[in-house]
Amino acid sequence: MSFDLGDVVPLSITILDADSQEANAGQVTLTISLPDGTTTEVGSITPTSAGVYDYDYATVQAGRHQARWVATGANASAFTDAFDVTPADGGDFIGLAETKTHLQKSGTGDDEQLRFFISAACQMITDRMGQVSPATVVHDVTQRGNTIVLPTRPVIAVTSVQQLPGGDLVAPVDEDAGVAGWYLDGSEGVLRHTGRFAGRIRITYRAGRNPLPPNFRMAALELVAHLWRGSQHNQAGGRPALGETDAISASVRAYSMPYRVMELLGLKKDQERDEVLVG
Repeated sequence: MSFDLGDVVPLSITILDADSQEANAGQVTLTISLPDGTTTEVGSITPTSAGVYDYDYATVQAGRHQARWVATGANASAFTDAFDVTPADGGDFIGLAETKTHLQKSGTGDDEQLRFFISAACQMITDRMGQVSPATVVHDVTQRGNTIVLPTRPVIAVTSVQQLPGGDLVAPVDEDAGVAGWYLDGSEGVLRHTGRFAGRIRITYRAGRNPLPPNFRMAALELVAHLWRGSQHNQAGGRPALGETDAISASVRAYSMPYRVMELLGLKKDQERDEVLVG
């Protein structure tokens, strides 16, 4: 399941006795493992009805969470579930409403599954094209020389450069004028210093595309539609069929990312096939 950062996640477990009837346990506790490796321990939970235990968790981190319920004493048992929290910054770059419009879908029965497909499609495009939805990135590096290549691209702007530990902030870095010797050389994320710099620095910058190119948005919508149709065909017991444009030349990756989407993103078919052969 997927939730937005700041959402309250409704967690629940139902305890059954030896006759498979809903029944209370001696004690029920909940442990939530957060993406950063820390845990939130919830004390003894009072049942809301016979055998039913609920807890509303307010999310504070983006990423994969694990919830483990442990019942002890009478009707002892354990259950582990997981849920995802989407970041507010740099996350999916198309929304549920526009996706449902594109798919000509109404109702809310498939919303949770569609959110999963949206996240998958946006990540597939990001993996191939670089950061799409604008996000703040913090990059620490030990530098010797005058050039740093920032790892997440394209770069919108460098917010600050700080010498570590505890050095002064230099903000912002201007592509033309430069500040304290630092220059951003274009969106490919090449940060240059007018002299030679040695030491450990922290670079805070914005990466992504702003505004979002319309072809990226259309590519994501088309990719969600492609993945959705495939999942529905699989549920019917068959292998998803290639679209008419895909049937011209199918490769290992042509099914997961069809050529229509690749063309919208400006990817060449020969380039994609070369990646398959090399990878």
